[in-house]
Amino acid sequence: MFRAHFPFDDANQTPYELPPGHADQTGGVSLSGTVTDFAQGPLEVTNRDFDLAILGPGFFEVSDGDQQFLTRNGKLTLALDNALVTADQGFPIMDVGGQPIVIPDGISDVAVAADGMVSGVGQAGETVLLGQVGVVEPPDVALLTKEGDGLYRSPEPVAPALQAQVRQGVLEGSSTDPVHSMVDLIETSRAFEMNMNLVRYQDEMLGQLIQSVARK
Repeated sequence: MFRAHFPFDDANQTPYELPPGHADQTGGVSLSGTVTDFAQGPLEVTNRDFDLAILGPGFFEVSDGDQQFLTRNGKLTLALDNALVTADQGFPIMDVGGQPIVIPDGISDVAVAADGMVSGVGQAGETVLLGQVGVVEPPDVALLTKEGDGLYRSPEPVAPALQAQVRQGVLEGSSTDPVHSMVDLIETSRAFEMNMNLVRYQDEMLGQLIQSVARK
């Protein structure tokens, strides 16, 4: 869902000081890690009641019963117990109090407001408040760990995402940009080719050195 960057560091940066008169003969580049870009993805209108998207920074909080996870994927459905759960994993989505949101039998016309408040219409035509979808924000998205299927975990406690809004009947699409992905692929290929050329060059230099020593 989110685009990953693959930054490279200059492998020529020797972590220790060389003696006078000695040059650094390492060279090349090395992969310094993977950085996930959590930029807002495009919004796709579905008009389905249980499809939710977040505008702005923030994540939905879901649970497998033992652990809490963060996700931007708001494709939800109703479980057998009428709890709102993720369509992919069946994990209940948490309200602002950390509890599942349940849609009782007999409730129709479920609506989700911009602040995440869920309401429906009862059998007598009355408005029934059903809870408020929690949208949270970790202190540092760079520290999030990927758990697969668009799920993340935060090593630090999360807080309410005060700047975020919820949209009903909408899903957030992938933020992956094909052009940027192609550029990343080209840069990776060039970095690999550069490293291979350096290896061949050093092999040739070593071979010449061995031959010159053997002649003496």
